[in-house]
Amino acid sequence: MVERHPPAPVESLVLSREQRWTLHHVLLDWLGRETAATSDHGSAATSEIERAFAELDAGGCEFTHAELQAVQDVLASYHHSPTWWEVERSRLEGLLHEVSARLAGSDDRRIGGGDD
Repeated sequence: MVERHPPAPVESLVLSREQRWTLHHVLLDWLGRETAATSDHGSAATSEIERAFAELDAGGCEFTHAELQAVQDVLASYHHSPTWWEVERSRLEGLLHEVSARLAGSDDRRIGGGDD
């Protein structure tokens, strides 16, 4: 018998067109680097980023908690990167703040601390 799991709750991000483009670009770059660095099927984080990228690429902005955590990790690494991403540092910072705030709100609701 196939075990069915309820769908994972999703969080919606409200992003400007520029923020969506930056996030798309960051995730695409990260996936390209990750694919080049590994020859196996990738890690759990890679799967989460692949799903988040597919959602964003399809025009959506709804992510699971796990996807948001993986996106947060990627954004943090790019935000602190001394490479050409520095020109987008303020946009990366805004994205990181938005994702972190959404995760914090999600955590509050999980432990009963939210007003929702």
